[in-house]
Amino acid sequence: MKKVLLSDLKSGMITAEDVYSIDGQLIVPQNIALTENLIARIFSFDIFSIKVQDEVLSVAPIDTASASPDPEQDSYVEKLRNSPEFQAFKEEFKENVGKLQFAFNSLIEKNTEFDPGTILEDTLEMISHRSMPSSIMDVLLNMQEYDDCTYAHSLNVAMICNIFAGWLHFSPQDREIATACGLFHDIGKLKMPPEIIKKPGRLTPDEFKIIKTHPLESYKMISRFQLPDEVKNAALMHHERCDGSGYPYGFTGDKITRFSKLVAIADVYEAMTSPRVYRGAMCPFKVITHFENDGLQKYDPGFLLTFLENVVNTFLNQKVRLSNGLEGTIIFVNPVALSKPVVHIGEKFVDLQAVHDVDIAAII
Repeated sequence: MKKVLLSDLKSGMITAEDVYSIDGQLIVPQNIALTENLIARIFSFDIFSIKVQDEVLSVAPIDTASASPDPEQDSYVEKLRNSPEFQAFKEEFKENVGKLQFAFNSLIEKNTEFDPGTILEDTLEMISHRSMPSSIMDVLLNMQEYDDCTYAHSLNVAMICNIFAGWLHFSPQDREIATACGLFHDIGKLKMPPEIIKKPGRLTPDEFKIIKTHPLESYKMISRFQLPDEVKNAALMHHERCDGSGYPYGFTGDKITRFSKLVAIADVYEAMTSPRVYRGAMCPFKVITHFENDGLQKYDPGFLLTFLENVVNTFLNQKVRLSNGLEGTIIFVNPVALSKPVVHIGEKFVDLQAVHDVDIAAII
């Protein structure tokens, strides 16, 4: 181990201890092979020197032979799905989906009102049974049985909205409102023709015109209930985009309520990471890439970056499969390229930001 001035740092040097900023923020963990990007990050914190190991590693290319997966070892996903905690959540989730389905269908088919407060209480109780936001995100990612189900989607979005509102430091009361926004945002979809909702291919312009009416239908349906205006407006505006490209009204920026902006992000993330009739569930990191490439204009930048940073952090120490077939563990998040973390593969540490044409294909 030796102390090295920042001016003498080189790619491949391995940190001998955690590197912290003056105010105690972790910048780079111990045992990480430095890349040009990580060195630049250290420079930005006005640190003069760090301790590195005597050994120097190459961060790329990756040795495929030394990083082959162990077929005998159960993956984290398999262990999670077989755990008693997951099975208990699954049963509670199915029960709540059933309650939501009965309530929504009673309103549409029989014009029978339901008690939105009871549904919200059941959802909040289910959330309270999970101790950490990361555990809820983990479990939701592995609930693969419901495809294109408005009821399950609404429940998922409600839980994500609750977590997201916490990340945004909303008050406890506003977190409950955010949860309600997620629960009822898409109820109007149940009035859309099923053949359009479940169509496996691209919608025609006329079909899309019909789909674009569901936010207004949602707003009309829940306006009869004693719900906060924030919940009704989120149903109306969750497909609006900050650049004016959304629907039904093409609102921009400040005309879109903060709860609508929150639901918009949660809604898209849940939809893309869940299976659909026309595709399988997308890897969260592919969705994060989509948001990075296309999101900062369409969504509130402060909301979006908060969401993405926290979502990525839930995958720290998670095993992943890369697009080249190799498997490793996420050990560090690149703050300037959230979809490209540092992955520990075999005996090497690979900064995906520095490796072209390789990304995370699956959480395993």
